[in-house]
Amino acid sequence: MDATAASITLADVGKVYPDGTVAVDGFSLEVRAGELAVLIGASGSGKSTILRMINRLIEPSRGTITIDGRDILEQDPVRLRRQIGYVIQNVGLFPHQTVRANVGTVARLLGWDRKRINTRADELLELVGLDPARYGKRYPHELSGGQRQRVGVARALAADPLVLLMDEPFSAVDPIVRARLQEEFLRLQATVRKTIVLVTHDIDEAVRMGDRIAVLAEGGRLLQYATPAELLSRPASPEVRDFVGADRGIRRLAVTPVRDVMSAHDGPADGLPSVDVAATLHEVLAVMLTENAGTVLVTENGRPVGQVTRTAVFETPVPEESAV
Repeated sequence: MDATAASITLADVGKVYPDGTVAVDGFSLEVRAGELAVLIGASGSGKSTILRMINRLIEPSRGTITIDGRDILEQDPVRLRRQIGYVIQNVGLFPHQTVRANVGTVARLLGWDRKRINTRADELLELVGLDPARYGKRYPHELSGGQRQRVGVARALAADPLVLLMDEPFSAVDPIVRARLQEEFLRLQATVRKTIVLVTHDIDEAVRMGDRIAVLAEGGRLLQYATPAELLSRPASPEVRDFVGADRGIRRLAVTPVRDVMSAHDGPADGLPSVDVAATLHEVLAVMLTENAGTVLVTENGRPVGQVTRTAVFETPVPEESAV
């Protein structure tokens, strides 16, 4: 297992408040090491409560939560939180500290020396696309919303945590910046391979970001936990089907690899538009519409490896309805 990531297991976890309110009821879930799991559901479904129980900002009323096989309730909560990165919607940067100092917050608490802290902060700023020479000495109010969110991610990663928790991290920025941040974060995750639990209310973000998606109902009931493709193809109940939306067939194109439908290329390649073999059917369809093409060449390292026809795109199996 990756030494910089850890599995998370929640077994029959519940949270009941003193007034009798059931925020989470019998919730069980496993997140594999290096996986990005998304929690999604309507307001009152317990998404953020579950996230905060993982780092003990909220204590569970019952059940067991383990990180890398260790029960979190048997660990010192302060020490536990220093091993967990936490990114929230409005970032929560310290306004009186520079960007570099903000990124080094947890490392300082762990007793790192100043040189090591600054070196690590600069490495992380570069990793999230901010030039440390340009941004390291700035203060949060001198940054855009998207830049502040990147600093928040860098701060969460600074002490090389085993787990990263993200509570609607991109919802406070406009849609264009949000899409760019999502893309950059996926690139970052491909590099650092952390175990991540991300809370969102946006099904498009869940489908784009998640390795697996947990759909929750009121009171923290788990309705389905599946890959994006499986969730869109086979919603487990009418409740899940309604949540993912009537246009889930279109969303499914975005998570269906071109490899799944391509056929052997059986003609000249000259003049055909092309896509990389790592593309999705959504990208293929965009090329077809832009180029007014009935066939798109599929390439790998610049060499043709197959083709996709318009018929193949539109005859991709229609999402099946699960029996309920």
